Order: sequence, then structure tokens, then C-alpha cells
Amino acid sequence: MSDLWVVGDVHGALPSLRTLLQRARLADFEDNWLGDGSTLVLLGDLMDRGPDGLGVVRLVRRLEEQARQVGGQVVSLLGNHEVMLLAALRFRGRRQFGGDPYGLFDYWKQNGGRLRDLSMLEPDDLEWLEARPPMYRHADWLLCHADSRLYLTLGDSLERVSELCAAFLRASTPETWVDFLNAFAERELYGGESGEERAAQMLRVFGGERLAHGHTPVFVLQGTPPSAVMSPYRYAGGLVLGLDSAMAYQKGAGFLVRLEADPGRLSSPDAQGVLEIFSLTESHLGALPLPELRH
Repeated sequence: MSDLWVVGDVHGALPSLRTLLQRARLADFEDNWLGDGSTLVLLGDLMDRGPDGLGVVRLVRRLEEQARQVGGQVVSLLGNHEVMLLAALRFRGRRQFGGDPYGLFDYWKQNGGRLRDLSMLEPDDLEWLEARPPMYRHADWLLCHADSRLYLTLGDSLERVSELCAAFLRASTPETWVDFLNAFAERELYGGESGEERAAQMLRVFGGERLAHGHTPVFVLQGTPPSAVMSPYRYAGGLVLGLDSAMAYQKGAGFLVRLEADPGRLSSPDAQGVLEIFSLTESHLGALPLPELRH
């Protein structure tokens, strides 16, 4: 099984993403793919908040194409901020005619939307964003953007969830987009006393031994003050790995992890699943111990 690399919400932090990819030897200083047959998964929310969301999209698309040519793959999942941007784009021109009654354009702007990104999107960028898969399974890992019950409400297979997400993104009525965004915005599904049970349900339905997500910053999951997070957070009885480092709005934050990709290795409750961690503020960290689980 090839190496599996995963990074959480980038949110337009292009220099940070480039640094992480270079440190992990997945890309060179000219943004060319070096990962050979490896798999790189980005957990959604490429845009908004940070200064260059479109630059992030263009870099990911470039690496996706280059990786495909040498037997590797780059997978970028659908995040709620991609949906927010697409809603803003769809309803921006309707506002003056009352066609945006729920303020979807303003909602996007208030949540870090960048007009530069919106104005410079090319048709092929838009087509690419609309085609992002909501979930992905690699070996024994189930990967998704949000710690939300959204996926379970949409279906009982990866294919069905993808079909319904695509249908939402084709909808012409603002009410449909509002419902989708509200469900996507939910977070912290795997916290508290029922968190492990909910995580186990996700894995039973969609497959896998462990689940990794972004969406909710690690310091929020840990219940600590905002800080520069440099490692993931394992919780919900060890079934879940939180990977949102808040790299776009916490100085020095950001990390990229290599996860255990050999089938069967995660079946042990003691298996942490994290093989390497690269951060922005440290050189190669090796296999750091993860933060203690909190129940």
C-alpha cells in the first residue's frame, strides 16, 4: 500500500501549504509533485479566510494532474467553505432582485470569503470545485471534512452521499443551499459521552477502522485556548483523528501527517495510526506521541 498523507483545512494559506509539502518531500520548490505513488488527501476548505484561496486551488489541481501521471493521487474533499463559495457565486447576481433572501452571499463574506477568489475563478476552476468528493476511504481510514452527522443523513454508501451532494450543488432554490450549509456547519459530533458510539456508527456504515476529519480546530476539540497546533488530536476512544490546525488564522499553526496505510494495522485499539508529522514551526518531527485522549 502506498503512503497516505493528509492535511486539514488550508483556508487560503498558500505559503503554509507549500512549506508543508516541501518538508514532506511531496512537492519541490517549484510546486512539482515529488510523491511518486503516494496519496495526498486534503480534507476540504481550501478557500476563504486566508489570502490566496484560488492559489491553493490552482496548486492542488497542478499536483493532482502531476501525481496522476506517475501513479500517485491527490484527493481534495468537499468542505463547507467550498459550498459557501459556490452558493455566493450562484446568488451574487440575484441579490438586487430579491433572489438571495437568506443572504448567502453575505454569509460567505462574513465567514472569510475573499472577493478576489470569487472574481478570478475560471470556468474550469468552478467545474473542479463542484466535482469534489464529500468522502474518501483509503485502506482502513475513512476521510471526510466535517465532524457532522450530514453524511449519515445523506445515505448509507460513499456513492450515495456523493450523488446527493452533487444534487444539492445543482439546486436553483436558495432554501436547498441553506439546508445543505446548515447541516454541513454542524460540528463536534464525536465529542462527549456518545462520541465514540457515533464514530463507530460512521465506520459501520461507510467502512474503515478509523476516521479523520477537519472542520473543527484541534484546540476547540481539546477545549483549550486558541494556539498554534502542531499535531493531530486522537479522541472518541481512539477512533477519530482531528486534523484542522487553524493554519490560516493562528500564527505558526499547520501540520501534515503520514497515516498508517497498511490494511489491518488499525484494528488494534492501541494503534495510533500516525507515522510522521511535519509542522510549520518544527523540522521533521518523526512519530510524535499524540495528545492524550479526553472523554
